[in-house]
Amino acid sequence: MSRPRLRVIARREFVPEPLKVEAARALDIDIVFDVVDTLDGLRRVVTAPETFDVYHQWHTVDLIWTSRAIQPIALDRLSCAAALRAISRPPLDALSPPTVTRKLFVQADGELEAAPSGHVSMLPVLRGVDCFAYQPAVRDLIGPVARESWGWLFDDRLRGHVGLLSDPVLGMIEAALATEASRNISFDDIGNLSIEDIDLVADTLIQLKKLGHFRGVWSNYEEAARLMQRGALVQSMFTPGATRLRREKLPVTIANPIEGGRGWHSDLCISSATHGKALDAAYAYLNWWAEGWPSACLSRQGYYAFFPERARSYLEQDEWDYWYDGLPAARALPDPFGEPAIPAGHVREGGSYATRMGRVRVWNTFMDEHTYLVRRWREFLEA
Repeated sequence: MSRPRLRVIARREFVPEPLKVEAARALDIDIVFDVVDTLDGLRRVVTAPETFDVYHQWHTVDLIWTSRAIQPIALDRLSCAAALRAISRPPLDALSPPTVTRKLFVQADGELEAAPSGHVSMLPVLRGVDCFAYQPAVRDLIGPVARESWGWLFDDRLRGHVGLLSDPVLGMIEAALATEASRNISFDDIGNLSIEDIDLVADTLIQLKKLGHFRGVWSNYEEAARLMQRGALVQSMFTPGATRLRREKLPVTIANPIEGGRGWHSDLCISSATHGKALDAAYAYLNWWAEGWPSACLSRQGYYAFFPERARSYLEQDEWDYWYDGLPAARALPDPFGEPAIPAGHVREGGSYATRMGRVRVWNTFMDEHTYLVRRWREFLEA
């Protein structure tokens, strides 16, 4: 009898090779991973749900739910059902993203709300907070005691040495943070910019680009690491990129900016077109994630398990102490590939899990003016 086949769409930082290998070992399933690092993955999910079974990205679930691209996930088929129900019971988890706390449960009328039911729209598996990274030379230009700020991305003293994330959704949020900090202004809702706000940010970006301010843009953590190796001194950065640079002995600091960071979560969803043996395989894959090994693996690149205690049993105590409790590394700690990445004595920037997640300024989100935002962002990239 042939094994079931499962098709998974994911960003590369969510499915490094060690995770793929362990999934093949742990599950009696033929898994095909389709790595998509841009919004093309979301576009495909919305328009062609028959081409995948499981979707693993960061996203606002409203978009793919209202497009009927995903199906309700039965709680009675998940090993973490009790933990999911607890999300909406007081006291609410202050570190959980609003998308999860407000849009997790599928109601009888098909709407997504916080009230517990027998089905969920997604299985949240990871969360974190992203900021920017910089090399030691930045301190020579900015000053040894200057407070870390998103405004550094637009600082004239760093012209020609700044890197940005190319994704229009995440890139616009980070550029808005930099605009606020550099212009000493405050947007009414930085997570949902108006057309006027978008124009201000986009015009600033285009002007800076014409002045040669940016070293380049990147779409995944590997490109981010290469950009910094090629001369970017400060840039937006996913933590796997910083972990890779440290493994390669390039000194880099993850900033803890005074304005706070950009919070995110990632979830697993099941295609509305998946059924039969493929649906059984999808639930097996979701439950494997819920057990904790995958999120423990990705904790070694700086991500947090959505349910930390489930990952804890797959981490050594000194790994937990460093990544979650903010203590100095008791030894050289490995990345997901098993390579030494964190030197002994290093302390994670920003402190413990609770401290770092408590400093989220804005969560990843699709704004009301998303179409306009994408158009203006494209103008910046093509300027």
